Amino acid sequence: MMNIVRIAKVIALLAFFLPWAAVSCQGADMATATGIEMMQGKMTANPDFEREATNAFGGGRGGAFEPTITTSATNVPDLGINAFAIGAAVVILIGLGLSFLGGARAAARNTLVTSLLGIALAFAAFWWFQQSVLNNAGDGGGRGLGGGLGGQDAAMASSMISSMVQQRFGLWINMIALGFAAGAAALALAAKPGAAAPPAAPPAA
Repeated sequence: MMNIVRIAKVIALLAFFLPWAAVSCQGADMATATGIEMMQGKMTANPDFEREATNAFGGGRGGAFEPTITTSATNVPDLGINAFAIGAAVVILIGLGLSFLGGARAAARNTLVTSLLGIALAFAAFWWFQQSVLNNAGDGGGRGLGGGLGGQDAAMASSMISSMVQQRFGLWINMIALGFAAGAAALALAAKPGAAAPPAAPPAA
């Protein structure tokens, strides 16, 4: 059972190299952030955003649509260190290490706790990222991510930007793997320790 937990923990760690979040508009991603990038508060701009947004919105209508928000490698904001994302990775690593230490029940208990904590921290990491994008756009530092929102009502702009920051599959893979690890660890804890083997059949006369 603990081998299943360890495999799930490794998958959760590998998920940090996949996209965790994106700033999306008009059906296209303006910029994306892997779990590693989220730790650093960074994003990678999508150079094809304008073309993809135009196509998604119906660019064949005589060029009537022009994206109001543009992005490039030069104007994607640096959001700062995301302590929650770093904490999630550290907790997962600690849980993986603890799975090799102590008795079976101690290892299962430790991995259960660290898996649940990792899920909470991963969710908090996305929340922090979303709030940081919102704050960055609100204080004028996110001109590349909110250039088309400057003249709108502040509450409406805030709601719109929040909806633009969306989760991506890397985050879900991470959380599902940790949930699987937690479930396997709980099953290991639920198993009766030292269950006696059934008595052997008496030898034939």
